[in-house]
Amino acid sequence: MRFKLLGTIGIVLGLMLVASVALAAFPDQGVGRGNTTTWVMNVHQTLDAKVVATYIDRSGYPSSNVAETISPQGNARFPAQSAGLHSGWLGSALIDSLRPLASVAETVWQDVPKDDGWTGAAYYDFPQGANEIFFPAVSKTKHQKAIVTIQCVDRVDCQVSMSYRTRDGDVVTGSPFLDTIEAFSQETYDLWDPSLNPNIPDQANTPAPWFGSLQVTSSQEIAGVQVTHFRQGYAAAHNSLVPGSDTEIYYPSVNRRKWNDWTGNSDWSALTVQNLNPFTITAYLNFYDRDGNRELYFPDDIPPYSSHAYNTRYGGSVDPTVFEPLANRFLGSAIVTSTHPFLGTCTLVRGPKKLAASYNGVSGGASTVVFPVAYRTKNGSTWTGYTGVIVLNLDPENEITIHTQWLTNGSPTVTFTDTIPPNTPRGYNTRYGDHATTLADLGDDWSGTVIVTTTNPAGIGGLVNNTIKGSDYMYTMQYNGLPVD
Repeated sequence: MRFKLLGTIGIVLGLMLVASVALAAFPDQGVGRGNTTTWVMNVHQTLDAKVVATYIDRSGYPSSNVAETISPQGNARFPAQSAGLHSGWLGSALIDSLRPLASVAETVWQDVPKDDGWTGAAYYDFPQGANEIFFPAVSKTKHQKAIVTIQCVDRVDCQVSMSYRTRDGDVVTGSPFLDTIEAFSQETYDLWDPSLNPNIPDQANTPAPWFGSLQVTSSQEIAGVQVTHFRQGYAAAHNSLVPGSDTEIYYPSVNRRKWNDWTGNSDWSALTVQNLNPFTITAYLNFYDRDGNRELYFPDDIPPYSSHAYNTRYGGSVDPTVFEPLANRFLGSAIVTSTHPFLGTCTLVRGPKKLAASYNGVSGGASTVVFPVAYRTKNGSTWTGYTGVIVLNLDPENEITIHTQWLTNGSPTVTFTDTIPPNTPRGYNTRYGDHATTLADLGDDWSGTVIVTTTNPAGIGGLVNNTIKGSDYMYTMQYNGLPVD
């Protein structure tokens, strides 16, 4: 449940951008100008929600606020560009209401100096902060770099300690280091660009290429977002992860589709698994197709505090031939287990199309999952936006029944039920696939909310993939479905 009540603030964190912001650069390439739109969903079934979005600058001071009333189970847009913020503004946002909310921030960059000049990324809200957060897949290479944003979500300044580690768990020179983030403000860190935040020591000496992870701790509450920019012009974002006791992580969408020697519409996935323990753990990786068949299984030993990567095209921390049993048309999911806690993320790359997206591994099932924004839009006969909702059955033994609602301003426009086999992902796409004809009843100018429910006690996990197109550009964004149990 995400709402403001008795001082608890629903938080949307990160790069809330207004046009003319040029973010940190690769050594010889920028990443373009960005704008952020926050989609907020009123999760309450019967009552309107009055929602206030407060935009906080990098010093922790409110710059603007915007209020909207949202119908039950409906959504509303909060574009940073329309909030009276000056061009070049960079900060974060707080979303609050007396009703339960779910929200997603979509950031779009234009004038990217590669490919079509556009890219986009999405991440979901934080209901509260934590004292320890992780970014399992941080990188600094000539082809990709991770920009990490950390927000202090406390009423006092946050003293943070940051430790960068290699994929083998070794601490990078200069870590841990300390920084102070003012109350409700945020700081952004880029290993390629010391000018963005000079408080990171020895940035120029950080190895390149470098792949690893980041651990951030604080006595105050913090939250974070990571945006990875690729030199080819695309970007992907995901939320920071909070450590827990999870020994099973679900990845609802994993691809390995090789067309004509990785050209055309080829895409692949990179899973990251981070060991949170001071000893080696064994991760057991299972890959399932969309019919519930296990196509691949292998174990891997992960050293203390290490973050191993499993790339279905390049291999990552394992030999790429490990993934050959998935063949060249794999579209499915993965389940990773261990006897000790770990964290996980996943990144999708569609190389020739210059697209990328990221999401967090799902740690457990829910009986209800909501998606604050989905699309079915056309300009005449030309598609301009479409959505794939992916739902994973977390029951390892039983088929489950799900009920889906596709809502316009909070009113169901399309509803249907489906059955999903054990350990199986099922996709529902507003443009492609078996349900596209049914979803055509949404019309050609639809952006709304989606609610998926089940009575199975094991529950479901899910994510959404939104694709936006213009006459000469295309970008894609993924975010996790938000449980509201």
